[in-house]
Amino acid sequence: MTSPISRKLKAAVLTLGGNAFQWQLKDYQVLNNTEDGERFYVYGDGGPTTEFFEDAEPDYALQLTFYSDWRLNGVSDYLWDNDQLTVAYQIDHHPELAGEKIRLTGTLKIKAPNIGGEVRTTEMTELTLPVIGKPTKTRL
Repeated sequence: MTSPISRKLKAAVLTLGGNAFQWQLKDYQVLNNTEDGERFYVYGDGGPTTEFFEDAEPDYALQLTFYSDWRLNGVSDYLWDNDQLTVAYQIDHHPELAGEKIRLTGTLKIKAPNIGGEVRTTEMTELTLPVIGKPTKTRL
């Protein structure tokens, strides 16, 4: 039996459309919103072939929180300027841990961020970007 491993997230690599933005990234999650498949029944003799599942379409999203950066080529500026475009993305999860490094790649649709916030607080860019299909996982 293996003992449990507890990991703190310390490093990640994030690129959107070939541009690296991990230095502004505060929080990220790849969300699997895929619903369960649908169960169907058919007439029969009661054997295992009298029911079957139809798989649901994959439904993934990338939830991101950045420290806002409206400078030229900053993350907020990039998202605003590329609103509604489909771009490639790459996330390296645990890039610093040998044996645990994984890379998720795919395509997603950019959505312009909201602008503004509460006075005297750090401006944050929070958004959820829809992923097209299922991310591809590669062990590094």
